Parts: sequence; C-alpha cells; structure tokens
Amino acid sequence: MALCKYGPDGDCSRKTVVRDMCMTHYRRWRAWKPLDSPIRGYTRYAEGPDGGCIPAPTRPQAARRAAFAEHSRP
Repeated sequence: MALCKYGPDGDCSRKTVVRDMCMTHYRRWRAWKPLDSPIRGYTRYAEGPDGGCIPAPTRPQAARRAAFAEHSRP
C-alpha cells in the first residue's frame, strides 16, 4: 500500500488513490489549491476529564439484517 506524498511534512500518511495523492489532496490539486496545507485527520477528539484530548466515543452500530431477509421466496 502506497502512502500520499503530500502535506505539510511531506507525508500525509493516507492511502494513495491517484497520481500518488490521497483523495483529499487530489481534489485540492484539481481546484488549484495548495497541497501543503494541513487536512483534518480521521479521528475526532473530545475533551477528557483532565482537560486533555481523547478520541471521541462513537455511536454503537445497529445490528444489520441480511439483504431481502423478509422478502425470501418459499
């Protein structure tokens, strides 16, 4: 897996999609925007009990049903 070569430090650490760029940097390149500005990370953070940053809790995922389970033929 190749990683994106762009970003403020020269290493975005996201998976490449096209032209050695991640999708975010590719969209910026197509819009003539600078590629070295920082982009938002994947993890959202919340404030912890001591005032520091901790990863935000996620919602519990709903149980998935099989596709067309109630519409099966006899």
